[in-house]
Amino acid sequence: MMKRFTITFVLLLLLISNSLLAQDTTVDQESSLAIPTEVVTQDTLIKDVNHSSELNKISDIRSQFEKQNSTYSAPVKPGESLLRFVKKDHAALSEEALYWARFVRDASLRFDDKMTFQDTVIVNPLFMPLLFKGNILPKDLTFYDFSALKSKDPYSRYYKADSVFKDLERVNKIEEIATGYIEKHHPEYFRYSVSDLPKDIIKPKEIIKDPTESLLSVSNEANFNDVSGPGKFIPERRYWKSNFESAIQFSQNHVSANWHKGGSSNLNVFTRNYLRYDYNKDKVQLTNEMELKASFYNAPKDTIHDYKIGDDVFRLHSNLGYKAFNKWFYTFDAEFKTQLFTNYKENSTQQLAALLSPFSVNIGVGMKYELDKAFKDKHKKLKLTVNMAPASFTYLYSIKDNIDLARHGFRDNKRSLSKFGSTLRTDLNYNISRNVNWQSRFYYFTSYDQVVGEFENTLTLAISRFFSTRIYLHLRFDDGVKKKEDIDTYFQMNELLSFGFNYKW
Repeated sequence: MMKRFTITFVLLLLLISNSLLAQDTTVDQESSLAIPTEVVTQDTLIKDVNHSSELNKISDIRSQFEKQNSTYSAPVKPGESLLRFVKKDHAALSEEALYWARFVRDASLRFDDKMTFQDTVIVNPLFMPLLFKGNILPKDLTFYDFSALKSKDPYSRYYKADSVFKDLERVNKIEEIATGYIEKHHPEYFRYSVSDLPKDIIKPKEIIKDPTESLLSVSNEANFNDVSGPGKFIPERRYWKSNFESAIQFSQNHVSANWHKGGSSNLNVFTRNYLRYDYNKDKVQLTNEMELKASFYNAPKDTIHDYKIGDDVFRLHSNLGYKAFNKWFYTFDAEFKTQLFTNYKENSTQQLAALLSPFSVNIGVGMKYELDKAFKDKHKKLKLTVNMAPASFTYLYSIKDNIDLARHGFRDNKRSLSKFGSTLRTDLNYNISRNVNWQSRFYYFTSYDQVVGEFENTLTLAISRFFSTRIYLHLRFDDGVKKKEDIDTYFQMNELLSFGFNYKW
């Protein structure tokens, strides 16, 4: 009974287990069929996104390939000359032979890491041999003495012949010995040898001139009608011109006793500085002049003053002209003149002249004639200017009243004086030669009851560019001054002979 029950129970368990396995298999199959459908959907969405980015990359790679393919060229088959060069046999060296060859020829390998720049600096070219010539044996190597065959000088023991270049010969001998030592004991120091020199011989090619070349002639004449000449160069016109002269000289001076500014004959130091600045454009002409002259001399007869002043002039002159015709100009002329230093009477404290004591101003209206003549000799020139002012006015004034006013033409101890009249002024500059120059100035003023005239002449003899000799003569006539008791004349004179420095441009 128990056996039957046990067998029946086992069979039931088997049936139940089979049914459960069948259900599990069905569920697994159903689940396996259902899951792939859902997974495929999800995977499809994800792969679509990644697929699009990959496709973009594929386009970039394709463009890169296309770019490389555009520059690609098929390999060219090597020619016969290239194949013959490649197949040419060469002598091969072992690695050890190449090492020692480089070691011998490369001098830089001779220095190790402990060497410094100072150790490698070699100044004397003796220690920098470039070429090994193989001259191991000395040049003066001999196995017997040739001098034994020569006749000996019997006087050789009394003197010894010496060379002028013994120092140079000694240095050359030392260098030859040192070079020979290096060639013998250290040939590895040489970078090249005679065998390294090129064996090619360059032969010059002779160029033979064709003898018929000189026989050739040109049958057609050149036509210069179509040839245009160079452009005309017109320099920029200069409307302002300047001139300057300066002189400092030692001179001998003679002054008349009635000279209107005083003074005495003596040796003195003279200086003159002259500046001229002119303007000329179209019909307008303007002349500006400034002149400063002064001479100083010792006064041995003067017990009060150590020195005196012989000539003292400061002059400013301007002339404005408008061209009328040919070489004539309508002009307005003005001049200011005074002195700069104070001059005293000999053995007295009385002042004869001082700064602005007196000074004179002259203005006039008239016409001017100007001549500028050049000669064949480039150093010979003549310039003449004549200015006539029929209507002229002169004004004299002294800021000091303690000077000798009568000496300067003042009347009744008055410090001012006015004069109406006419003025004539002439300026001459004549370069006689390269080293000789004559300058002259003539001034004439008349008030029709009084005359003032001045005539200056300067002859300059140039010794060099900076030194010259000057002969100066100044004549003056003034009938407005009071005559001296011992001199019954209105003429005054100032003569000067000087030598010294002179410069002009």
